[in-house]
Amino acid sequence: MENFTKISEKIKVLKEARQILDEEYKQSEFHKKKEANPQDSVPPAPEDEEALKLLGAIHQVDVHIKKLQDEQLTILKKNE
Repeated sequence: MENFTKISEKIKVLKEARQILDEEYKQSEFHKKKEANPQDSVPPAPEDEEALKLLGAIHQVDVHIKKLQDEQLTILKKNE
């Protein structure tokens, strides 16, 4: 179960990082444009590059969180 605890700590850190990235993204003009027009596809402008990088980073963090959660589930199933 030591490995389970280490994975839990990693997930906690990644969730905190995701929250920080999400807060930064929500302050971007690109996000504000998307919020103002939720039914429309908002094409990114060159100045939206940073917001798009934030979205990419958020997605990557989500992928890693999911992977670690899957590892936790495997550990739990083995210990049943």
